[in-house]
Amino acid sequence: MLHSINTIRTLSCISIAVFHITEFVNASSDTVTLPFTAAPGFHLFLLISGFILVYITNPNDQPVPFMMKRAVRILPLYWLMTAVAILMIAFKPWLLPKAELSMEHIVQSFLLLPYYDLRDRLHPILYVGWTLGYIMLFYLMFAISLMAKAKHQIPLTIAMTVGLIVAAQWFPTPAFREFYGDPILLEFASGCIIGLALRQPAVIAFIKRTPMWPFALIGAAGLCVAAWLHYDGWAKIATFAPPAALLVFAAAGQDIFRTPLNNAVFRLGGQISYGIYLIHPIILPVLAVMIFEHIDNGLLGAALIFATVLPLSIGLAYLSFRYFETPSNKWLRRVLGLTNTASRKPRSQSYAGSVRGKVA
Repeated sequence: MLHSINTIRTLSCISIAVFHITEFVNASSDTVTLPFTAAPGFHLFLLISGFILVYITNPNDQPVPFMMKRAVRILPLYWLMTAVAILMIAFKPWLLPKAELSMEHIVQSFLLLPYYDLRDRLHPILYVGWTLGYIMLFYLMFAISLMAKAKHQIPLTIAMTVGLIVAAQWFPTPAFREFYGDPILLEFASGCIIGLALRQPAVIAFIKRTPMWPFALIGAAGLCVAAWLHYDGWAKIATFAPPAALLVFAAAGQDIFRTPLNNAVFRLGGQISYGIYLIHPIILPVLAVMIFEHIDNGLLGAALIFATVLPLSIGLAYLSFRYFETPSNKWLRRVLGLTNTASRKPRSQSYAGSVRGKVA
């Protein structure tokens, strides 16, 4: 189990929720201005996705079943929360004021295609879904790479990622040019590079003889500096990606080749982190508007928002994981014939098996 990675994933999703609460408070309160105005969690989220993809993928996986397995894990909860957001906007449009309920935008949101919302941001109706647009794109590129030989799959994915950024400048619509040309795509490629690096004997030997916690601390400190600098564009990636990659590398190395963290709370957090990510944008405007309008618009109200939105999002994420995500994933895999019938060796076993043995 990737306990350290689960810890980072949990903290990254909670930090994203904190960032959105901070945004709401700063925009809505007459007296309170909170300092947390950048979200390192997004960058960790994409890097971890790239690494996990390399770690769990079987080199013999076929493109279509691979893509379908990823889709049935990601899309059901996203589609459900998008439907809830649409209902919220239909009855109370001021709860999600950036979204527009045109049929075109509804379809684009469900398909995770980029478009500009009412505030000229590349956000779907459920605004955190912009990252899922990248995630599904990464999955598609990785699925395509599975048609190549195993040793070429990861380099091919990285090459396609870089090629897409370059090619995006010729895309026909501004939304597509901006979205697919964003250098944030490189963070997914960085996650893949970490996954590839952790299969190299020299890197494994280094990790086995070197404590990982100093690298994790340096990475965490670097993310704090990047959040303070708060650059845009390529400068944002230059400041966020290296420390995020260092933190993910340290956590993954600790998990695979040293003594992993084994905390039940963070292990559960890793399981429900996706639910926290998608559910908190639904909970936040409802509770926050109620608190600011009926209790307090200042510091007390801000504290109450944090004290209610975060625990409720975590609780609902747990219920979602147990009673919706897991059952729906199992059912869809069974219906679509995606249940593995043969025992094959995934990449994750190669880390602890043949590659590990070369430097033991």
